[in-house]
Amino acid sequence: MASSQTLITLFIFSLLSFSCAATGPPKLPKPKAIHLPIRKHQTTLQYFTTYKSGHTELPTIIDALIDLGSPSVWFDCTSYVSSSYKQTSCGSNKCKKAKGSSSCLTCYSTPRPGCSNNTCGIFVYNPIPNYLSIQELGEDTITVYSTDGAYVWFSYDLPKFQFACVDSVTADRLPGDNTKGLVGLARNEISLPSQISSFFKLAKKFALCLPSSSENGLGDIFIGGGPYYMLPSIEDQSLSLVTTPLVFNPINGPRLLSDGELSYQYFINLKNIEISGKPVTFSPSLLSFDTNGIGGTKISTTSPYTILHSSIYKPLVQDFIKEASLNKIKRVQSVAPFGACFDSKTVPKTITGPAVPNIDLVLEGSSVRMRLYGANSMVEAKKNVICLAFIDGGGQPTTSIVLGGHQLENYVLEFDLTASTLGLSSSLLLQNTSCSHSRVY
Repeated sequence: MASSQTLITLFIFSLLSFSCAATGPPKLPKPKAIHLPIRKHQTTLQYFTTYKSGHTELPTIIDALIDLGSPSVWFDCTSYVSSSYKQTSCGSNKCKKAKGSSSCLTCYSTPRPGCSNNTCGIFVYNPIPNYLSIQELGEDTITVYSTDGAYVWFSYDLPKFQFACVDSVTADRLPGDNTKGLVGLARNEISLPSQISSFFKLAKKFALCLPSSSENGLGDIFIGGGPYYMLPSIEDQSLSLVTTPLVFNPINGPRLLSDGELSYQYFINLKNIEISGKPVTFSPSLLSFDTNGIGGTKISTTSPYTILHSSIYKPLVQDFIKEASLNKIKRVQSVAPFGACFDSKTVPKTITGPAVPNIDLVLEGSSVRMRLYGANSMVEAKKNVICLAFIDGGGQPTTSIVLGGHQLENYVLEFDLTASTLGLSSSLLLQNTSCSHSRVY
């Protein structure tokens, strides 16, 4: 027979259980950070994420291209159905905040998301075909997930999230399979990280971990700050980042969007490039901006490989070939678009990729370097042939150096928008880990 103390305990427990059931599910804790996955499309060499938009009972799943330099989020609304969608009125404060165009949009078809009258229009930029158009600005609820830096935990609704509803012409130009839209990560008020940080009152920072492949797991977008754990390593990557200033280009871009504002894209001060510790010789003026915003070094997630001004590209290739020959690495016929290719059978393999001469990007700051090992400096062009993964950008590019996705893979890059700094980890391959993980949603 149960004791009176046990019966009392059971009675209290039953009251608590009834109370919890009567008041509904417990309130979710305030998220410390938000997580979105990154997958790499091996054909287009672009990076994509997935999120849900619309009424929470029947949301639309959006597969979206990731563009570090784009200022907004947008997707194809041709077949988008949501009872919670609202268009943004022309001339409203929300329209002004989003830098809406001066003209109001009108639609002569059946009203639907993306087709409304007296609506705010914003510039939408697709970076792959370099296509610009004006599309309807709207808002709806999206679903996001919290993280502790290692695992993904709870789902949260973010209401009144602003995005552009685009037409099928714009969306058809997107690369990848079943891609419906684009998420912009630029430093302006309606980019993905800015809206999420503002709504959840998180730190104004986000981090990227771009995967070299999605076969063994997905990469990461962290919004709100660290920790950042890349299992099986137990090191919090946020504690070992080296930082370099983010700098502003005096001219906004793309050029058609230039309106006297500082650029919302991400530039850094690259001071020099070294191969095996030896400086590459080129004019340092190429690393600065002129009065028209030409020059400098930009970070891009949509350029598959780093693109260099010809005056930087040519001496870099020559110096790399020279250092490779000293290491008995055999050069072979080049494979377009690359200028220097080698017999991979003459190159030893290491945990950081082919054992080729290291390339150091010397950045502004106290001993700040981004060291590119073989996994990030070389690419397999065909069987038994690896090539230096840099592209000749010609003699008159808008930006002297565009750091592309291949060079950024398997590094943690933290963009702190308050301090205006870029935090960099060393190559995760040195820790026997990478940016490919299964964090579970």
